[in-house]
Amino acid sequence: MMKYLKRIFFLFLTLISLFILYLGFGGNYILNIDAKRMITNNLKTNKSLPQNITSFYNTIYKNSLSKNSWNFFLNSYSQKDCPCYQMTLKIMPQLNIKNLSALDYILVTRYIEHNFSQNECLNFNLSSFDFLENRKGIESVSKSLFNKSVENLKPIEVAEVFALYEKPLKNNRNRNPANAKKRTEQLYQLYLKNSNN
Repeated sequence: MMKYLKRIFFLFLTLISLFILYLGFGGNYILNIDAKRMITNNLKTNKSLPQNITSFYNTIYKNSLSKNSWNFFLNSYSQKDCPCYQMTLKIMPQLNIKNLSALDYILVTRYIEHNFSQNECLNFNLSSFDFLENRKGIESVSKSLFNKSVENLKPIEVAEVFALYEKPLKNNRNRNPANAKKRTEQLYQLYLKNSNN
């Protein structure tokens, strides 16, 4: 009887180990060569984000650029904390994966993280995001709102860009100035608070 329990336990551990390995590396198997090439092209064609942007993001979403999706999936952080997961949500419709499931999102996110950094994913997200009013990408919105390049933005201005990134309609200074100001101030105060910790 004890012999059978040991075998069942060993089989159970083996299955769990194989499942964890599949979660880690399964993206290699569900993505075809064209999908992998598309991901690489999307990530490598944008100019790198300046330090003021990555630093601000990493401060308001504490150390999110140094973590991977396991931290977010296991600890139920918000999706905003994982730029590679955000990227996966954005590009999945273009990847043509048959019989798409929730597990596929995890597999693709893990594939991206094995090959690229959270910084590169954040760069893709901000460079390709539609901020509305004919402003696509962070450089475009920076020029539109502040008439300056993104690397010259002050923290309060970066806070407004991220408020707009969260909800481009609700936090738009032209359509909802009160909401835009309130959310910008919240993000700026969070930045100051986390900077001092």
